[in-house]
Amino acid sequence: MKLFGTKKKKLSSSLILLLVYVILSTIWAYICLTKSGYMHQKVVFKDPLLYTNLITTLCFIVLVHIGICSRHYFIVVISTLFLFLFLSEISYFIVYGQIISEGILNSIVETNSFEALSMSKQVLLITVPAFIVTFLILFIVRKVVTVRFSPLIPLTFYLLVFMLIGAMAFTTPIDSEIKRGYYKNSADIVRRIYPAALGNLSYLLASYASTNIYSNTHEIEKFNEAVLLPPNQPNNDLIVFIMGEASLVTRYSTYGYHKQTSPFITDIFSQNGACIIPKIHSAAAFTKDSLPMTLSFNLPESDDNLFNNKSIIEMAKFNHYKTFWLASVAQEIQGSFNTKFGFIARKSDVVSFTNDSDDMSLSQLLETTLQNNNSPKNFIFVHLRGSHQPYTNYDEVDKQALPDAEEYDLTIHHTDRAVKALYDVINKYSDNYTVIYTSDHGEIVNVGHGIDNKVDQFLIPFMFISTNHRYDCQFIESFRGPTGYLSGLMNKYILSNLLGYNIDQTILEKEKSNDRVLMPNGNVMPFLEILKNQ
Repeated sequence: MKLFGTKKKKLSSSLILLLVYVILSTIWAYICLTKSGYMHQKVVFKDPLLYTNLITTLCFIVLVHIGICSRHYFIVVISTLFLFLFLSEISYFIVYGQIISEGILNSIVETNSFEALSMSKQVLLITVPAFIVTFLILFIVRKVVTVRFSPLIPLTFYLLVFMLIGAMAFTTPIDSEIKRGYYKNSADIVRRIYPAALGNLSYLLASYASTNIYSNTHEIEKFNEAVLLPPNQPNNDLIVFIMGEASLVTRYSTYGYHKQTSPFITDIFSQNGACIIPKIHSAAAFTKDSLPMTLSFNLPESDDNLFNNKSIIEMAKFNHYKTFWLASVAQEIQGSFNTKFGFIARKSDVVSFTNDSDDMSLSQLLETTLQNNNSPKNFIFVHLRGSHQPYTNYDEVDKQALPDAEEYDLTIHHTDRAVKALYDVINKYSDNYTVIYTSDHGEIVNVGHGIDNKVDQFLIPFMFISTNHRYDCQFIESFRGPTGYLSGLMNKYILSNLLGYNIDQTILEKEKSNDRVLMPNGNVMPFLEILKNQ
């Protein structure tokens, strides 16, 4: 009787713990389905994916429990690592109110060491609580909890679903992507089915493995269908496109902000032949997505044009411009340039970076570039560190100018000075130039970008000046869409015109009317819909 009572007690404990795990799995499956954009049904509990996610999450939790209870040290370590990854995902949701997006995972892989370190504060905010809870659970399960489960059923189901996904991937159009070395879409299927740790880990590994597709150095022969050939004789001797970083337009005094954060920019772009363009938004909230949609015919829906069509850099070279990519060391493209915009950058004739992360040194690099260059036609892309987190890109000059300003405003003021220094060099070495200053994306101040649906991460400045009267403010305004906003997707068409190319007006009008952005979670959304949801 005593033995029967003990067995009954163990069975009750097992059922209670299993019920707790089911509840946790249901909550996480519900969160992932409603926050991911993967729903197939309007009613959550009618969507089969919810129950698939519930079961795979439950299997994951039970397997982690089994692994932590193992006598084998290696299995305990691996299980603890997976528990930590899962708790980090939960911690991320608690802090930001959303699940980790594809954009975040891609950015972890497609970044340089400086940007990775710059996000250390946010990483610690997520991982420290997860680390503490991981070891608390580890202690409780190994020292207090006596319930043990058999691994046969959860492991069999977990692997069976994984094999079915693999079989499905090789019988769909994804198969062709896998053959050319692009694995992200197949890993995205894993993310949909396995929302607990394995999905994101698989996507990270797939993202890393997929970077080889950006290593091809051969020049692309085909022009985008919107480009009319042959090009005209260029009217601009020098075109300089200055790309800021994480610059929110509403923090510029140029656009009405109450603190004088951008007095120099205001003066420069208030001259004759210059214009300060209102109501601008970026095409994406990440540099890795936004910048390629500026310098190539890449679209929010697909990366195909990145590989199939000439970029703006290659088009400039085709029409006899010498091309330069100048950037702060903080924006350095490391390794073998295996990023989307690195794929474009390496097509430039010259790629140079400053020796320090202060954007003021970019003017020196630009001056050296112009001094040592004899080419009559030059296209120069300048990438600032700008206002990227952490907000430390400022100095004593900025603090004296704005003694009571917060750090983000100081970085805008520093960018203002950097743009003036660049403009002074341009004005010194050329009397036939066109200069554009804009940003890759905006910023949710003191939060970041690419981690929410907030509109601030898309709102950017856009300023233009040209000594060529053919390119005036009306020229820029002609690219504004019926929504009333000028999209970052128009940058490539603006630059194409400046480089001497005509654009098919039918295609251009269609693009202007289709004002959309690439969201951090990989979805494409009409920009006005984001505005309505604020």
